[in-house]
Parts: sequence; structure tokens; C-alpha cells
Amino acid sequence: MKTQSKFKNLLLLHVLISGVFLITSESFGQSMGLVDSLQNSVKDIKEEITKLKDDYYVIVPYGLAGNVGVYISKDYVILVDDQWAVLSTRIKELVKSVTDKPIGYIINSHFHYDHADGNRSFGKEKVSIVSHENVRSRLSKDQILTLSGLQKAHAADVLPTITYSETMNLEEPNETIDLIYMKNAHTDGDTFIYFKKANIYHTGDVFVRYGIPFIDENNGGDIYGMIAAANYLMEHSNSETKFIPGHGVVCSVQEVKAFRDLLVLILDHVKRLYKQGASIEKVLSEVKIDEKIGGVDKQNFIRHAYRMVQKHEK
Repeated sequence: MKTQSKFKNLLLLHVLISGVFLITSESFGQSMGLVDSLQNSVKDIKEEITKLKDDYYVIVPYGLAGNVGVYISKDYVILVDDQWAVLSTRIKELVKSVTDKPIGYIINSHFHYDHADGNRSFGKEKVSIVSHENVRSRLSKDQILTLSGLQKAHAADVLPTITYSETMNLEEPNETIDLIYMKNAHTDGDTFIYFKKANIYHTGDVFVRYGIPFIDENNGGDIYGMIAAANYLMEHSNSETKFIPGHGVVCSVQEVKAFRDLLVLILDHVKRLYKQGASIEKVLSEVKIDEKIGGVDKQNFIRHAYRMVQKHEK
């Protein structure tokens, strides 16, 4: 698919994300079934599998679902994220288009439905699921996501079966896969997945290409952690590194830097006004974000930044 078409679909994703994550407190009660209803809306989204290098692919959706990393190891396939349960058959078909090897492992970048709901399907097929320990904990209970309603608990038999706390290495015959915990970034259970030989990161939603990111404050998300995580990527990569974002097209460290710089610009402005004694109303009126930048609602994002400044800058 041509780049122009990809960005057109990415713009559609901006709209979808805005519609999902910008629920007001007044309508929150109506949002409790939103995650369930979204599953029906994604059944017919277009997806394609794109080769990055020999044995490394990415499944790119054009709708509200996360990018899936695909690594073909010696005897099986390893996926990073698995989207929605209703899309598991589609994912298997796309994987089968590039290899006959079975899916052996799935690594969850975090617990959100558009990245990990597929566990409900793959877990029942006894695929081993790997995650940070906080992801297993979150998935085991009902979760209220910031501004987007209820994510229902996963059954015990589809929860991650292998967990870690800080770092973990998966040693494959031709690859070492590093799992690195990013504390309190997009959530409290984010993992960067780094394919060392290939020099490819899958970042989950700690880095996205749709503009202003969704930060799940109810579940440990924090703009300070998002910036720290982006700094980590910049410090542990080079000009040859490829990044699979949670949403959007594969890119280089330059796009990561632009993302980090945007967050820093917003946070620094909020912090400066806060230290001058500005109220949230004044901050909202003075902090301006370019209207050309997509993503979640800018006012809600500034409110989040203000709350995090209050928390960190006492």
C-alpha cells in the first residue's frame, strides 16, 4: 500500500481514537459497554502484513487495533500483541501467508483491549503468553480505563503464563529478544520488545504515530514516564533501528525524537505556568498545541499534564 494511503488510514485512526478516548464524565455511565461494542466495529477492518527483514514482519491494521510484530523463529512464530479476539483468525491467516510454522508465543506490550484482547482466543489454543507481571494482574480483573470505560477481566485460562518484573531475555536460535519494563508510562505495565539481532523495537503504545498520545492515568500512565521511555529509546538505538509503534507506520529514531520533543514542549509549558501559580483554567487557555497535530483531545491531555506536574513538582 502506498505511503499516502497509509497516512490517510492513520488519519482515520485519529478520528476513531478521539471518539473512543474523549468520553466526558457525564457520558461515562454509557461508556461501560464501549469496549464490547468496539469489538463488533473492528471485525471488518483492513489489515496487511509487511516484511521488515527476513523473518521479521508487522501486521498493520487500518482501524482501532494495534500493530502486531511477527518474528519467525526456528520452529514457531512469536507475535508481539494480538489485537482483538474477533481478529485472531485474520491474524493466523496473515501469518500463514508468510510461513507454515505455528504461533508458539505471544508477547503482550501492555494490557489494553486493542493489543491484548486476542489473548482470549490464543490462550484457549494453549499459545504461551508472555507479559509484565502487572499486565497479568490487570487482565485478571475488570479495569476502568481512563475516559474509555470498562475492560472486562480475562478468564484464568487465557491469562499470561510467563511474567517478568524488570527485564527478561528470550533466547531464540537466531535471535535474542529483550523485554524491558517501562514504569508508569502509557500504563503501569508497558514492555519494550527489542529484537537485538534485527535492531527492531516494538514499543506498544508508549510510542505512537497518531499525534497526542492516550495516557491511561487510571492505570498508572504518566507523561513523565512517557518522556522517560522515549528517552530510553533514543539512548538505546541508532540510525539503523526500526521502530514498530503501537499505532502507525514503522519508522526511525527521528520520529521517536519528534514525539518526545512534542511531549517535552507541552509538559515544560504546563510546568512553567504551574510554578508561576497559574490555575488549571489559565493553563488551558495559554498552552496551545498545533491544531494540525492529531490524537486525543488536547484539553484533556493538558489537564493530565497539569495533574502530573502537581504530583511530581511538589
